[in-house]
Amino acid sequence: MTSDVFSQTVTAMGMPFLIEMHSPASDDAATAAVQMFHAALRKADDVFSLFKDDSELSRLNRGELTVDDCEPEMLEILQSCEWYRGATLGGFDARLPDRLDPSGIVKGWAVAKGAAAFDHVGASSWMVGASGDILVSGEGHTWRIGIADPRVKGDPTGSPVVDVVTLGGRFRALATSGSAQHGDHIWDPTTGAGARHYLQVSVVADDMVNADAWATAIAAGGEPVLSAALDAGYEALVITNERCDGTFAAHASSGWPSVID
Repeated sequence: MTSDVFSQTVTAMGMPFLIEMHSPASDDAATAAVQMFHAALRKADDVFSLFKDDSELSRLNRGELTVDDCEPEMLEILQSCEWYRGATLGGFDARLPDRLDPSGIVKGWAVAKGAAAFDHVGASSWMVGASGDILVSGEGHTWRIGIADPRVKGDPTGSPVVDVVTLGGRFRALATSGSAQHGDHIWDPTTGAGARHYLQVSVVADDMVNADAWATAIAAGGEPVLSAALDAGYEALVITNERCDGTFAAHASSGWPSVID
């Protein structure tokens, strides 16, 4: 039996990942693809987790391993981090004073890598929801995606949103970053303190890694990095603050794909 809409959720990296496929060739093929996707996420966690003492990244940071001792993906990710550091004017920087922390792109990279399995199940389109970050197949279907309210803690499913955007075609990925829901996990590279430029930043891009990296960089570096993102062809929505009446002060770039007038 084949479902018109196949939906399944897997857990990895301490968060849920929702997969939806429209008209896959079979539910068995869709299930097998989800298993491959899940395996890619688990491997990424084993290599890059900062919360597992035995991950390769944790051991690298303790000096127990060199980059050459690690899986090839370690060098790939660290080289990508250096590229984004230059492209984002230093807004994205994985080199903390006491450790390497490439987590700003690891989730997006793992999702993009694992989602390649969904292109081979005969689905007309597919979507991955990764705790607020979204990747879609880009063809066959237009997806309407809500941007989480910064005041909502945890999974915003079913809760009010601050905007709704259209994904598909040119813009396949959406990433949202900021300190509102997760505290000071983004650092201003200039001051070394928690970033306070924006309450929340959302970026739409051609792929998940670009969206993830630029959203993190804009949140960290503020207006100069936002300008660099727009010059590079990305679109962004930045929420600057909450007003006294409970609404938000926000700015969207000219090509931001909102469906709300």
